[in-house]
Amino acid sequence: MLFVATSLLAVSCKKDTTVKLTGTQWVGKVTIGEFNGSYIMSFLTDSTGKMDVSLRGGGEDEDFTLPFTYTFDGKETGVLNIEDDIADTFHYNSENSTITLFLSSEEAEEPTISSIVFYKK
Repeated sequence: MLFVATSLLAVSCKKDTTVKLTGTQWVGKVTIGEFNGSYIMSFLTDSTGKMDVSLRGGGEDEDFTLPFTYTFDGKETGVLNIEDDIADTFHYNSENSTITLFLSSEEAEEPTISSIVFYKK
């Protein structure tokens, strides 16, 4: 009986480490020279989201929204697909509650931005 009670206690005390992104928003900013980019990444469901983008600088101010789909392992690694033709990996860091989005070379412009760090809103 003691063995069963100990086993149940051990199982019930295990912390669920699965991370759910659904319903969360993340804010990222990029500044290079006179160029400023602000991003709000919203995870709407367990596989879809949107990214609100605001670009300022160089006389070309622009605001737009990019829908995306994503997969996430529930721990730290995922893939974000923007407009079905760009796949970027991302890393969730539970220690500092950040998501780092690693941009593919297809999105690179001069000057090149290779990643954007997002903080939970």
